[in-house]
Order: sequence, then C-alpha cells, then structure tokens
Amino acid sequence: MKRNINRNFLKFLIVLIAFQDVAAGVAGSIMADIIAAFPDYNPTIVMMVATFPGLLQILPALFYGKLSARFNKRHLLFTGLTLFVIGGTMPFFLADNLPLIIAFRGMLGLGVGITMPLSIDIITDFFEGREKDFMIGFGTSTVACIGAIFYQLAGGMLADAFGWQYGFLTYLLPIFILALTFLYLPEPEKKIGQEARKIKIKTPKVIYSVTLGQMVYSALIFGYVTNISVVIQNDQLGTATEAGAAISVFTFGTLLAGFVFGKVKHLLPVSYLPVAVLMTGVGMMICYFSHSLTMIFVGSIIGGAGMGIGLPGVFARVTEATPPNSGTSYVGLVVVAQGLGGILGPFAFGAILQLFNQDIGRFPLLISTVGLFALALVWYVAVKMPRAKTGAPQVSVE
Repeated sequence: MKRNINRNFLKFLIVLIAFQDVAAGVAGSIMADIIAAFPDYNPTIVMMVATFPGLLQILPALFYGKLSARFNKRHLLFTGLTLFVIGGTMPFFLADNLPLIIAFRGMLGLGVGITMPLSIDIITDFFEGREKDFMIGFGTSTVACIGAIFYQLAGGMLADAFGWQYGFLTYLLPIFILALTFLYLPEPEKKIGQEARKIKIKTPKVIYSVTLGQMVYSALIFGYVTNISVVIQNDQLGTATEAGAAISVFTFGTLLAGFVFGKVKHLLPVSYLPVAVLMTGVGMMICYFSHSLTMIFVGSIIGGAGMGIGLPGVFARVTEATPPNSGTSYVGLVVVAQGLGGILGPFAFGAILQLFNQDIGRFPLLISTVGLFALALVWYVAVKMPRAKTGAPQVSVE
C-alpha cells in the first residue's frame, strides 16, 4: 500500500466514511409505503424496518475497542461497508418478505456500528490539534447530515418513481466509497508497541461521564424529533410539509455547525460541551413558546447548531481523554450511548407524560428544555471544578 498520499485526498477519503453513518434512517422517507405494502402486519412491527438498524448498531460499537485492537482499520472498513451494502440493498430483492427485510436492515445496522466509530478513529490516527477538531466536526456533523439528506431524498424519489422497494437501491452508493477507500486509504501506523499493549490501562472516569451525558443528550433530543410535527399541525401552524421542513432546518443547523466546530472548540477549550447543550436547550425552549412557524424554524436551527457542536464535541473529548499509551479506542462507547439514548428516550418521555398526565405535543418540548438546561449546568459545573488533589480521582469533563 502506497503511504505517500496527498493530504487533501486523504481528508476526502476519510470524510467519505462518515457519509453513510446515519443513512440507516432512509427507510423513514418511505415508511408509509412500506406499511401499506404489508397490511397483514401491525404497523409497529413494520416500523422496525426503520428502527432495527439503530438497535443493532450498538452491538459492534460496544466491542469496537477490542475489534480495533485486534484487526487493522482497513479490514474493519471493508467489513463494515460490505455489511452496509448487503444489508441495505437486499430488501429490494425481498419486497414480499418483511421478516427478511428487517433481518437485513439489522445487518446494515451492524455495518454502521463499525464504520461510525471507525471514521472518528481514523481521523485521530492521521490528524492532530485543530486540524483533527475540524475533521471530527466536519465528518460527524456536516458530512453525516449531507449523507442523511441524500439518502432520504434519493430513496424517496426512487420510491415515488418506481416503487417503494427501489428506494433501497440508494445503498449501492457505498460500493463506490468502499472501492475508493480500500484502494487508496493507507493503514494507520500503530501508535504503541506490542509490549505496551499488554499493559492494562484503567479507563479514565471522564470517558464514562461524557458518554453517559451523551446518552442523556440523545434521549432529550427525541422530544423534539417526535413532537415538533405534532405542535405544528395541532396548532395549525402548517401542514405535514412544513413539519418536515422544521426537521430539515434542524438538520441544516447541525450541518452548518460542523464547519465551525474546530473554531468553537478553540475559543471555548473547556466549556464547548456545556455551551453546545445549552444552545440545544435554547432551541427547544424557543420551539416550546413559539406560536408562529417562523419562530419554530428559528428554534430548530439553533437547536440543530447546538447538536452540530455537541456530537463532535463528545467524540473529541473522548479521544482526548484516551491515554496515549492505551491500545484501546473508546469512541465506540459514544456510538453505544447515542443508540441507547434513542432507544430509551421514548420510554422516558412516556413515563414523564404519564406522571404529569400530559399528552404529546408541546409538553415533551418542555421536558427537553428543562433536561438540556440541567445537563448543561451539570457539565459546566464539572468542567469548572478545581482539579482534585494528587491521588484523588479526576471526574471532570474539562
């Protein structure tokens, strides 16, 4: 493998990996058609076509640290993208078999569970400092959002033109990504020797605290994603089209923030995470109090921008907290936390709504607002706490 590679081309190859990190959601744009195609199944079961990948991606992400220590990055990349392509496209050939469609969607999720932490891991292998921060923000926020928008739009257009099963053909695109990256992306050099790898390094507590915060963060964002359309339509602020536009504006805010994550982190080297969570909370608060579509769009773009800084911020903080002589990567734990937050969010919101005898719509936005403000405060206090004396555990997320 030729190791002398143009640096800009190297950046292009690495961000290509992030292009399909959130593409498992493509089924959402054609879900109504899929439900109509399987009238004998409960709609909740049919919706597993969209939700099952997110559940399965947790499994390889949970063990990503061990996988990355045992196998080289190029083999993991080949495995992840292959699972993604096969699991993504096979439903096209199985249009009359829902159980198999769900099974192959799970295979797609396994692929995402490998490529998502891998894309961050490779960035930390090749880049340092502000260049690394820019690549993490650009990859996890900007490129991932562009990928999500592409897959959803392309899938919807193919489904409208030829039939819902044709939407799954959009998953053929990663064949191009697989070919380019496998041919030209060099294998990163091992940063530690074989003897050093045998030394057992204790996982810093900050990694667990940050990933736990990420799980709470992901769960709280659920309140916006599933309720903003209800608010818009129930209050007669717009139609389903405008409701979809609000989520698109949120995604656009995330996309834009990815460009400036490196600069934000440089300006706020200690408090960029609590500031990101606070921004998301402010966005939720504006949406909660808004009684016009314009202000909901304003709240959506602010909330999305906060997420565009928060998600790469968690990845960056975990990579920085990883001991330099450790042979283990912990970025997979962030993916696990993100997935668990998405799974547990509906149950948490359901329990709170029942406790306060409230319905869906605006009240979940209030829950998200209060929760995000509380999380921002906890993280801010943590990063501002004076360092513990020698010998005491360090528990901040500074």
